[in-house]
Amino acid sequence: MRSLANVCLFRAAALLALCLLSNLTSWSLLLKPTVFLRYFCVAYGAMQLHVSVDVQKKNSATNAGAVSGRSVKGWKISSFVKGFLFFLLSILSFHVIAVLYGAPLQEDTEETFSWALLMATLTALPCWCMLGSRLETWVAVVLNRPESEVESFLQMTVLCTVVGAWLGAFPIPLDWDRPWQVWPIPCSIGALLGHTGGLVLSAIQFKRHKLDSKSKMV
Repeated sequence: MRSLANVCLFRAAALLALCLLSNLTSWSLLLKPTVFLRYFCVAYGAMQLHVSVDVQKKNSATNAGAVSGRSVKGWKISSFVKGFLFFLLSILSFHVIAVLYGAPLQEDTEETFSWALLMATLTALPCWCMLGSRLETWVAVVLNRPESEVESFLQMTVLCTVVGAWLGAFPIPLDWDRPWQVWPIPCSIGALLGHTGGLVLSAIQFKRHKLDSKSKMV
C-alpha cells in the first residue's frame, strides 16, 4: 500500500497534468472556464471515488465475518446515497457563499455553479471518500482535532483550497482589464494552486513524521 505522502504527491502531479493538458486543447481554463472546470471535476472526482472503492472493499472484508452480504450491500448503498446528497449540498453551499461574497445572483450562474462544483470536488468529495459519513469525524477535523494522518491530510488540503480561492478573488475588482480576471477564473486558479500546495505540504509533513519516528526508534 502506498504511503500517504506518495498519494499526496501523485494527486498533485495528476492535478498539474490535467491543467497542463487542458492548455493543449480548446477547453483551457482561460478560454472556456466552465468547460474546463466540469471536465476537471469529472477526472479528479473519479480519482477520489477510486479511493472510496478501496475503502469500501477493506471495510467489507473486515466485516465479512460479522455481517451478512445483504447488510454489507445495504451499507454500501446507504453510504453512496449519503455521500451523493452531501456532495450536492456542498455544491449548493459553495454556490450560496459565492453569491454572498459578490458573485452575480442572476447572471453568470453557469460560471458560479462550475466554481461551486470545483470547490466541492476539491474539499467535500475527498473528505467523504476517506472519512465516510461519520459526523464525529467531521467535527474533529473541522475543530482542528485530527486524530490520524488521513484527517490531518484532509484538514491541510481543505484549508489551503479555501484560502487559495479566497486570495484568488482579490484581483477581480482591479482595473487591469486582463482576461484572467473574469469570474470565476481567479478564484478557480487560487483554489487549484491552494489544493496543490496543501497536497505538497501534507507530503512533506508525512515524510518528516516518518523520519522522526525512525530516528526515535534508533
